[in-house]
Amino acid sequence: MKRGLAMFLSCTLITPVHAVGHLPWTSAAETHDLATEEKSLWQEADEFDRALARAGKVNSDPALTAYLQGIMDRLYPEFKGRFTVRLLNAQHINAFALPNGSIYVNAGLIARFENEAQLATVLAHEGAHFTHRHSLQQAERVRNAAAFALVVAMLGVPLVGDLVALSSMFGFSREHEREADAIGYQRLVAAGYAPRETIRTFEHLQAEIKAADIKEPFFFASHPKLQERIDSFSELAKDANSGEIARERFVETTAALRLASLEADLAAYRYRQIILVLSDPGHRREYPPEASYYLGEAYRLRGEAGDLEIAEREFNSVLETAPQFAPVHRALGLLCYRRGDMARAAPLLRRYLELAPAAVDRGHIEFYLGTAEKREAALPAQPPSGPN
Repeated sequence: MKRGLAMFLSCTLITPVHAVGHLPWTSAAETHDLATEEKSLWQEADEFDRALARAGKVNSDPALTAYLQGIMDRLYPEFKGRFTVRLLNAQHINAFALPNGSIYVNAGLIARFENEAQLATVLAHEGAHFTHRHSLQQAERVRNAAAFALVVAMLGVPLVGDLVALSSMFGFSREHEREADAIGYQRLVAAGYAPRETIRTFEHLQAEIKAADIKEPFFFASHPKLQERIDSFSELAKDANSGEIARERFVETTAALRLASLEADLAAYRYRQIILVLSDPGHRREYPPEASYYLGEAYRLRGEAGDLEIAEREFNSVLETAPQFAPVHRALGLLCYRRGDMARAAPLLRRYLELAPAAVDRGHIEFYLGTAEKREAALPAQPPSGPN
């Protein structure tokens, strides 16, 4: 398995491939008779698909998979059955296309979108890489093959999803990326989606990159710069005022995925991203009430002046709107414990254990609960209130 993966990466990412003059495909039927060079690329891509599946990186949720595939089939109806869209359980802001028509989208990227039209913008772009055979036309895919081979050897197959994210950094040329943008835009319009959402797709990603003070994510590493793409799509869509956004369908279908993405961001201490996403009213309305827990935890982790007060406010809002959500009882209980409010900490921690009897941190919480109850019992009795 490791050898097969290394062969795929070395062939598609290191070996120069010159294929000038190959015309774009116009339908799936044209893909059945491949020349030897292209057939070899497809076979290696097929092995890469299998390696990803074996590594457990592919999200197999049938509803999400069908949803993504349906958007792709709408964008490229004459290629229905040739494209296969898969969701990767990865938080990198990334998407990529393989030579055999496999399209991968990371959960972290989908979680950043507001509606289906924005998701369709990325799928349309990736589809163009396949229909216009950019993998075959690409000349040199990796600047430093020796360094890349070293990284591959260090990571190994268990992290194959991360290898894919890394490989996309060395992706298509800027000319191919601009071509994919233009073709993708045409596909988006032809499918009836709102063209102006192409602008928003990259505007809020750009805002996140700036706010988090990070390099441009993998999906954009070899693409034209984000501002260039925003300007380009602004010009293309300047007179466009119609088209489907499909916000409600997107929000309903991806609700669980977006909450899981917040959980993953929180586990990785990416609190800046959580604050940015959930502080945006447009994004916040797409999330269920439980999202306020993650926002509260993000503020608590950031720990700037006033952040604990904001965190407590967010936790309290979840208690009111989603009282059965166990994690918020834990978070607020520990916050109260650390500031010495044992009278409130004890019932919150007790309720957390009731709602999550199999919690992995049960022993940890029981320790705090026991201490809180002892300290609460040691407090002097409060005199009764009311008239004498």
